[in-house]
Amino acid sequence: MKRMSTINRISAWILMVCFMIYMLTGLDTLKRIAIPQISSLIHLKYLFIPAQAAFTFHSSYAIGQSLLHGERWNVVSKALLAIYVLANLILMGFYILTLD
Repeated sequence: MKRMSTINRISAWILMVCFMIYMLTGLDTLKRIAIPQISSLIHLKYLFIPAQAAFTFHSSYAIGQSLLHGERWNVVSKALLAIYVLANLILMGFYILTLD
């Protein structure tokens, strides 16, 4: 369990860095501060996969931990968590398949 908690913290940091880069590249794309073509490429093409992977793990871990305690950890909650993770993985797969 300690290893999963460490991985969760790492994914939270990755998510925070990705979010900050998303904000900076989006601002650069709109305000033309530095090189908007590179910022747009990073913003739209290269940052989605690490951000989505970190978001999927971090949110799934948090949802799983909140459902784990008490009578809430039953077949329905396990199925809902599996559907949530599967939906996020399908979203990532769809994005990868539609890349240029």
